[in-house]
Amino acid sequence: MKKIIYNSCLALSAAVLLLSCEKTEVKDGGGKTLFKLTEGGADPVVIALNTDPEVEEIRIAGVLRDAVTNADYNAPATITLVNSQAVLDAYNDEEGTAYELLPANAYTILSQSGVNVNGNNWTLNFGAKELDRDIFISLDKTKLDLSKQYAFGLQITNTTVGEPSLSTGTGIVNVLIKNKYDGVYEVTGDMADAAPAPLTGLFPMNIHLETTGANTVIVFDPDVFGDYITPALNAGALSGYGSFAPIFTFNDDDEITSVVNAYGQPAPANGRYAEIDNTGVNAWDPATGDIKVKFFMYQPSVVPLPGHRVAFEWNMEYVGPRP
Repeated sequence: MKKIIYNSCLALSAAVLLLSCEKTEVKDGGGKTLFKLTEGGADPVVIALNTDPEVEEIRIAGVLRDAVTNADYNAPATITLVNSQAVLDAYNDEEGTAYELLPANAYTILSQSGVNVNGNNWTLNFGAKELDRDIFISLDKTKLDLSKQYAFGLQITNTTVGEPSLSTGTGIVNVLIKNKYDGVYEVTGDMADAAPAPLTGLFPMNIHLETTGANTVIVFDPDVFGDYITPALNAGALSGYGSFAPIFTFNDDDEITSVVNAYGQPAPANGRYAEIDNTGVNAWDPATGDIKVKFFMYQPSVVPLPGHRVAFEWNMEYVGPRP
């Protein structure tokens, strides 16, 4: 699945992720006036917003009239959009994602959009010769759980002139909120495993830090496992620590104050848990976006307490926004 990423903390930004780019492309018939989502297409588009400001006006979608006759161009038209969990579920089933509808109490459709709202049915009235319409919302980010994947699942279901486009009449508008620590990082550093059959460090390695809250991020491995697993080497071969994914918590001074295992403290599967090593710098550098952190992984079944199994020292160089 290809993604085109735009990052913006500006008002009037959009985030559209097409329903499914893995399926065979559906072709529109020729010679018909079509209504389309303007960001629709085969490739997904994601625009991420920062946590600040807490309330932001953003453009979430546009509808375009592609008229093929003067009569269709000159005629008023009423367009019905449905914001549907079923659209999201179809994509979730195809791609293994977990999108759910953005909570209704977290946004208001702005009046300049000219949208009449009746539950999940949105109606747009196009005037004669009007070719496009943009939909804007005011988003209150404080109403969102940043650990969840929120989206609008939009489908043009009815038009009084022409018909909905088959290829671009359905789309997912992914509202992705990111804190300032979120991104792609190249990790160098060191690790020492005290197990009888120790693993060794995989450096440099590529990781993603994904927002789980206003000041927390989880480590995701995009290259080796494509999962929340910490990569390593076993006798030179790719390996890793399963059921172990660090979550870093930052304070208002951008210092890491806590490191825990996302799978539990300890993880039920193998007893692994994390703890910060306070001898480290353990902070995010606002000038460079880089992060330095030292932490431990405990696994008492392998290395008895009070000893730790692994000591990590990561220097994370910020590469850019994550896809």
